[in-house]
Amino acid sequence: MSGLADAGRKYPWAPIAGFVIFAIIAFWVLAGFSHSLDHVLFLDLAEWARAKPALLSFLAFMSAVAEPVFRISGAVLLVIAMLLVGRRRVALFIVVATAGGAALCSLFKVIAARARPELLPQLDGFTSYSFPSGHAWNGMIFYGEIALVAALFLPRQWRIPVVALGVLAAIFTGWARIALGVHWPSDVLAGWIGGGAWLLLCYGLLLGNEGKRATAKSPVDP
Repeated sequence: MSGLADAGRKYPWAPIAGFVIFAIIAFWVLAGFSHSLDHVLFLDLAEWARAKPALLSFLAFMSAVAEPVFRISGAVLLVIAMLLVGRRRVALFIVVATAGGAALCSLFKVIAARARPELLPQLDGFTSYSFPSGHAWNGMIFYGEIALVAALFLPRQWRIPVVALGVLAAIFTGWARIALGVHWPSDVLAGWIGGGAWLLLCYGLLLGNEGKRATAKSPVDP
């Protein structure tokens, strides 16, 4: 099984460690300790991306496809596909990871009530508080669950590349929110870690046995 999937199955403390790190970042942010570093990194990352029109366009695209309407539609289609092939537990994993993760992220946003950055013109709209980044959090869950579900059906040699591609997509999505001027770097970092922790928790609780069966059935590479 892929490394990320193995972490959720073999190392049940991994999600707990992720939430502990998220809590440390949250404390660091809410106590005001991240202020100076956030400002420096925000300007460096955003201005560097904005100086490259092609890169900025790509990041804007990554941000757009991680909007709720696309994420929810993708998750619904994936649930339907899993039900059609008789994988009800996988479908449940997608529902719990997607809906539960979004609700948890929204709760943390209300608790933190952090203002959005205003150091540069904001190139995208927003309707909620800044911490944690919903795009980074939910993007990590969305791309991660697609990759983990795909890994259940793929030969062993394709699993790590597929999961790595999902994580890379989530990373670009988070960076996009900084480049567009609507999130601090600490918002994005917390989103990646919190979303990843939630994803691993759901995977370990709901799909641990699925991962074992996929590994057992996987063809051995020559």
